[in-house]
Parts: sequence; structure tokens; C-alpha cells
Amino acid sequence: MAYTVVHRTPLDAAGDSLEGLKRLPFAEGLLRTSAAKASLTTAVLEAPFPFDDLVASWNAMVPRGASLEMQAQVRGEAWSPWFGLGRSEGDKFFSGARQDNEFGHVEIDTLKLKRKATALRLRLLFRAPGRPIRLRLYAATVSNEPSRPPDPFQEGPWVRELAVAPRSQMEEQERYRHDICSPTALAMALEFWGLRVRTIEAAERVKDQVTGIFGHWPFNVAAAGALGLEGFVARLEGLSELQSEISQGRPVVASLTFGPGELPGAPLKKTKGHLLLVTGFTREGDVIALDPAAPDRGSARRVYPRLEFDRAWRVNKRGLCYLLGPLEGRRLAVGVPVADLWASPGRRKRTSLHDPEHLSQLLYGEIVTLKNARGNWVRVAAEEQPDFFEGRRWQGYPGWVRAEHLSFALPPPPNAVVRTRQALLQRGAGILVLSVGTRLSRVSEGQGVSFARLLDGGLAELPSDTLYAPPEEPTPESRSQIVRTAELFLGTSYYWGGRSGVQPDPSIGVDCSGLVSLAYRIHGLDIPRDSHEQKLKSRPVGQREMKPGDLIFLSDSERSLRITHVMIYTGGDGFIESRESSGRVLRSTFRERFGKPFAEAESGETLLDYSLPKPRRRRIYFGSYF
Repeated sequence: MAYTVVHRTPLDAAGDSLEGLKRLPFAEGLLRTSAAKASLTTAVLEAPFPFDDLVASWNAMVPRGASLEMQAQVRGEAWSPWFGLGRSEGDKFFSGARQDNEFGHVEIDTLKLKRKATALRLRLLFRAPGRPIRLRLYAATVSNEPSRPPDPFQEGPWVRELAVAPRSQMEEQERYRHDICSPTALAMALEFWGLRVRTIEAAERVKDQVTGIFGHWPFNVAAAGALGLEGFVARLEGLSELQSEISQGRPVVASLTFGPGELPGAPLKKTKGHLLLVTGFTREGDVIALDPAAPDRGSARRVYPRLEFDRAWRVNKRGLCYLLGPLEGRRLAVGVPVADLWASPGRRKRTSLHDPEHLSQLLYGEIVTLKNARGNWVRVAAEEQPDFFEGRRWQGYPGWVRAEHLSFALPPPPNAVVRTRQALLQRGAGILVLSVGTRLSRVSEGQGVSFARLLDGGLAELPSDTLYAPPEEPTPESRSQIVRTAELFLGTSYYWGGRSGVQPDPSIGVDCSGLVSLAYRIHGLDIPRDSHEQKLKSRPVGQREMKPGDLIFLSDSERSLRITHVMIYTGGDGFIESRESSGRVLRSTFRERFGKPFAEAESGETLLDYSLPKPRRRRIYFGSYF
């Protein structure tokens, strides 16, 4: 139904054609003009479905005397001419002409197509004869008619109400009050983020100087961007995506259309277009909103029935909204086969197998939450690698990653995982090499070939036997898959922080907990990154309960409770581990390492570890995730 592409990271914009522009450090934005006239043209952006409308938006600092114009073209059977979608001149905004032709026409802020298209390109034209223009992001959202039913409701972190100060457009001057729902909702969002702007000031900032309207969608987010926030116009697939924004603590400006009696509790009887601020969800799944059309700010809070709101927003307006807020807290995805997670920012000249600064590795499509940025480095929380000891609570594993390895595009829901150590995906003439454990959305399969959806919306081809569909519930096959995945790394070098099958040297492997983390991703389970937390999350079991795929943990010493090593039990007397003292991933036996058979061991007892250069007594524990 809807697809939004945002260019905010160096990786997002890597394929764009630039003239008269210089790239900025990630923390400062994307680009700035270096000439009086400049332009940016994106590569061809393939949509995952045919679409019939397009809305583009941007964030930029445009000084007085400078201008920025957004254009777009679409591809159906052929490429359309460029459509002008609006421009900013300093702090003023001007919509484009209707531009009606055989492809479609521009209606205020939306390119509406007569026939569906499958791809698009964006072009930004800059004129900066004095001070430079600084571009932070640019985006486009495309859609077609919604066809699927509304999202079913499940309780989650979105069952909350964000503390937003209410406003009412009806309390403003008579000449404004009936036309400023959008800037009123925008002003509430701005104040939530610490930018207090009078409602009338917000209205004047977003006003279209051509039509005189205040509800031009891209101009509203551009005005927020000029004030220091980051935002874009998006069409969301459904209420679950709206819930995700609320769970991250981000109120959302949403656009509605409804007729008489179609939205119970609304201050308006009907509207062809109205914007309000969504601030939360009730335990029943109903939508909590601050509605600018309320008679006064005291009555702005409304609770709208879930199904009726869904129809007014998702069905009638194709889920249109403004996604606004600071970059901090935004969720991004890894856009390269593997990204290294470091304890501190800074380039390393060479790969060291025992660098304690190398914390972990992130796979293509893994989600991270951005904490802060420094130059071209980003501090993130790796959400698919749970950690406990940072802040003494469970959260994503913290560390620093290169901004050029991240993408604003989030992956589609996965239904398969790479089961071979490496999988080769072909897209046109290009090859993408992905690691075991990489989750993908497989959209089709036949004659031994599968097609997977990539982050940018395109499709890539790969052999079907490189993928595995994890079962919803554990099975004997799950255990064997875990062991089989660990076997893929036998003989590779021990690599501190290693957690990928794609490495700069084919002989480089993983560390002990990285091996376990990858093996369990085959089962569809995200377990903690480090061995101590892996034990904390596991279910304690006795020796007689142990089955292949369960885990064996070792403390640092006899007196220490800190777990510093983990091994995967393979049955009988055997296990697989990535052993630092041996420098490789190997298969071993309990008797070889501890001088006694596994059948005589008990969880919690102290054993002498003979694998170390100087044998040391350590405590041993058994755990299971089944």
C-alpha cells in the first residue's frame, strides 16, 4: 500500500549524482552547496509495488537569498518529465503549478498519476549565491489504494500516552482558526521536543505563498527541519507502524478524512482533510489524540475507536503523517553485509583478532537505535543483541558504528534466514554477499531459486537452499540447525567480537558468544551477545536434561561468578566452541578439556580446565533456551 524512502545517511545517498555539493559529516547533515548553483539527482528508486501518487519532502537550512526546489519524475512504460513539487526561498515556501500531462498532475503537494508507475527519481535544484544551503535529508512516499484489513491489536510499549501540551486552533484569531489544523498539530509536536512556537507563528512559517493554505504537507515538515528537528512526510502501512512511533516516544501528526458519523467523538462532523496529533494508545487499542478542532485546549484530548480511526486515516488518507523528532532515538538498519561495533569511534588501520575495543558485529538488516553522533560515527544500541550490564537493565548492545554502514530504510518483516556461512544474492549485475544468520523477507520461491526483498525495496535472487524458515515452535530440527550452524565455522580463527560469516579474511571466524548468537538466530531467537548474559537469560538445567543445542557455561575462575566462556553441546561427550587459547573454532570433548566425561559432571561444580596454558579451576553451568 505504501512505501517511503528517506535519504539521511551516507549509504542512503551513495548512488546520488551531485553537482556543486559537498558531503557533510553525518552529525551535521548530508550535503551543503559549494557553488552558486547546484543539483542532486537520485539514482532510480524502484518501488516494491505499482503506485499512483507521490509526495516528496525535505529538511534544509536555506538562508535568505537562496532557494531549493524539489522535483520528481516517475517511470511507467516510459519516464515522465520532471514535475515541480514546491520550493523554499529563504524561510518562505511556494507550491508548484498544476503541471497536467499524460502522466499525471500536481495537486498542491501531491503528484497524482493517471497510470501507475513502478519507479521514481528525485531532483533537488539549489541556488545559493551567498551563504551555502545545508541539506539534512530528503524523502519521497508513494502509495496505492489500501487492500488489506486493519492491523489486529496486541498490547505492547505503545500502550502509553505521551505528555504533550494541548492546543486548539479554535482559540486563535478568527481569520486563522478554521484553516490551521496542520500548523496547530505541528506546534504541539514542536513544543513536545522543546521548541515552543506560537501557533500563529507556526502557521506563518508553513504558509504556501502561492495558494495561501497552511496544510501543505512538505512545507510543514520543512519548517520543522529549519527549526532543528528532522522529519518527513510518510504514508504508513497501518496502525502497527503508528504504534511503533509511539513506542519510541514520538507523537505523530496524522491526516484524516471522514464523513458524518464516521469518527465518533470528533469535534468535526465531517472533513475532506484534517490533521491532528496522535499521542498514544489505550489498552483496548483505541487511538489517543490531541485534536486541534476542539473548541478549546481543555477538550483537545480525544480517544477515537480503533477501527473508525483506521478507516479515516489509513483507508481514506492512505496513512499519511508527519514523522518528526530529533535524530537521537530514531531506528536505523545495517545496510552492509557486516558492520563492526566498537567501544569507541576511530578508524583502525588493520584487523586485529584480539582487539578488546571490537565489541561485536551487526548483520545486514539488523535494527539499531541511534543514541548520538560524532562526526561520521554513530553511537547505537544494537536491538537484536540484548545487553544487561550497561545501565543494569536489558537493552540493545551499545557501541559505535560507522554512519556509512547504516540506512534509514527499515527491513520488511523477515520470514527466512541465511543458513549457509555465506549467501550470494544477485541483483542485476551486482552481487551481495550476506552472512549466515541474516534475516530476509522471501517474497517468492520456485525451481530452486528464491527472491528476497532488500532494504531499498528492490528484489535480489539467491538459491533457495541457502535459506531456512525457522519454525514458530521449537522442534528437533531446530536443535540440529543450531549445531549445524556452529559447524560452519570449524577451523576458522578465533576473532574477539566476531559474529559474522562475512569477514575481511575467509579464515577469520567468531568468538565464543558470537558463535552461539549466530547459531541461535537460525532458530529465530535473539539471545544476548555476551556469554554472561546468555547464561542469565537461559533456563538452568541439569546434566541429564542436556540435549544437542543446549549451552555449557564457564566462569572466569573458581571464585568468580562472572561467566567468560560458552560452548554448544552436541550430544554425548562433545561440544563445539570458539576457543581463544587455541585460536580457532573446534570440536572437542568434555574429557579432553576437563579430564572427566560429561556424564559425571554436575551444573555448578568446579572443574580443572586443562585447555588453558596454565590449567585453572572454573565453575561449570548448563543452560537451555528450549
